[in-house]
Formats: sequence, C-alpha cells, structure tokens
Amino acid sequence: MKNLSDIVKKKVLEKKAVESKSSVKTGLKSDSSRKSANKAVKKNIKSQKKNITEKKSAGKITNNKTASDKKNLPAKQNRKISNLPVKIEEEVIDPSAVARGDDPMTIVEHLSELRSRLIIIVVSFLVLVCIAFYFSDLLVHLINKPFLKTGFQLNIFTLAGGFMVKMKVSAAISFLLIVPLIIFHIWRFISPAIEKPERFFSRITIMTAVFLFYAGVGFVFLILPLTIEVLLNFIDKSMLSTIGADDYLHFIFFMSFIMGFLCELPIAILIMTKMGIITPHFLISKRKYALVIIWITAAIVTPGPDLLSQSLVGIPLMFLYEVSILISKIVLKRKKRRELKLRNY
Repeated sequence: MKNLSDIVKKKVLEKKAVESKSSVKTGLKSDSSRKSANKAVKKNIKSQKKNITEKKSAGKITNNKTASDKKNLPAKQNRKISNLPVKIEEEVIDPSAVARGDDPMTIVEHLSELRSRLIIIVVSFLVLVCIAFYFSDLLVHLINKPFLKTGFQLNIFTLAGGFMVKMKVSAAISFLLIVPLIIFHIWRFISPAIEKPERFFSRITIMTAVFLFYAGVGFVFLILPLTIEVLLNFIDKSMLSTIGADDYLHFIFFMSFIMGFLCELPIAILIMTKMGIITPHFLISKRKYALVIIWITAAIVTPGPDLLSQSLVGIPLMFLYEVSILISKIVLKRKKRRELKLRNY
C-alpha cells in the first residue's frame, strides 16, 4: 500500500512540475511577444516623430505638440498622437496673380521695395543737382536770355542771392529731367497688379504722359519772349524797374510746371473713364462749362491781361479737351468689348 501511495505522490508531483514548466514557457513567450510589439510601436512612433519634425522644419505643419512633448507622454497617448492626421497649411495662390506674373509679397516686402525705389530716385536727383550746378552758369544764361534781349537786367538783393539762384536753377532743371525716372519706378511698382493684356496700353499711356508734360514745358519756353515783352510794356517810363532774379525764375518754373500738368488733361480723363467716373456723354454735355473753366484757368495762369497771351494757353487747352473726349470714347469701347468677352466665357 505504501508503494502505491508513493507512486501516486510521485505522479502528482511530476504533473505539477510539467504544468509549472509549461506556464513558465507560455509566460516567456508572452513576454517576448510583448517586447517585440513594444519595439514595433516604438519604431512607428520614432518614424512618425521624424516625419513631423521634418515637415515642421519646412514650415508646413501647424501642430501645437512638439517632439519633446511627445517623448514625455505615456506610450498609449503617444500612440494616439502619432495616429492623428497632420494638418498642413497650403498656400492659397491667386490664379489671376499667377497669370500676370505677380509674386505674392507681404506688406513689409512691398514697403521695402517702395523704400529702395525712393532711395534710387533721391540719389539720382542729388547727382543731377550736382551735375546741373557744375553747368549752372550756362543754364542761368540760357534762362535769362529772353529777358536780357529786352534791354533790362535782373537784380540780386542779398549777399547769397547769386548762390541761391544757381541752386534753384539746378534743382528745377534736375526735377524736370528726373520726371521720366519717377514715372518709370511708379510703373515698375504697380505693374505686377496690372493684367498682361492691359500692360501694353498702360505703357503707351505713360509714354504719352511724359511727352505731354515736356510739351507743356516746351510751350512755356516758346511763348516766354512774347510774354516778357507784353509784361514789360505795362511798366511806365516814369517807373524804374528793379526785377529780381528770384521772381523771374519763380515765374518761369511756376509756368512750366503748371502747363506741364495742365497738358496731362487727356491722361486724367483716360484714367477716370477706365474707373467709371466719367463718360464721353458727360464730357460732351458739360463742354460749355469746361470751356468757361479753361479760359478762367488761362487768365489765371497767364500773367498778362491781353487776349493774345490768354489765347496761347486757352486754345491748346481746348484742343486737349476735345482730344480727351475722343480718348474717352476709345477707352469706353474697349471696356465694353472686354465685358462682352467675359460674359461669353
């Protein structure tokens, strides 16, 4: 009996040993599977983190969570974050801007471009002033020549008057010469915002504006001798004329700039027609009022009260007004054609 009981006990012990070994083996297997799963998860998290950091360095990701925050998080939360979709900001590109070749710029970039263009204009103006001052004797002689032909002389009333006269002549001539450069930089600044089909028309408009400005300035120097003679005839023989050089120069350059800007009337009408402010019908219906304003302007601009000097200013302005009506009709027809094309599309 004792032998049987001993045999039973041995078998029970052997079964328990086998069960314990199998449990140990399964435990080891589960631990190894867990470790391999954890390693795979960690590799996935690391690859996700690398992708996120690379995209953030390129400036395309807007995510508040950084890689350092993710490292400090538990594995479960880290897994959830890595599985979240990454938000990428796509730049909104205006197709019309691409069509006209306009590169998107910030306000700061626009201001820096404007500053650089202003610096170029100012430096160019100062260089021209220095060059004109070097030739100031010749320039002053040419400007004073119509007055000297009358037999009168100009007077200087201050010690530094001669220097100031040369500086004023140099600055005025430099400004007259730098007008095309100013218009060119204005065009370069605004041209990216203009559609490509309109750029050719805009270039012609700008060149015409420059031509009209210099035409007005040249017109002043053309009628200057006659204007001087007419004005000097009003001086009585019992009076002594002491005309200052400053007054003479102010008169010439004031007339030059006024006539230059008045000759820009067709360009102003063209721009207002394109903006829809003025129509050809409006210009035609208000022609009589415009003629009155033109002759009042001619009377104010011309120094003499005689009809001849006023006619020399008033008649060209009347001609420019009629040209403005014609230009307004052309611009309005082009505008209507463009609108019809857009409707057809």
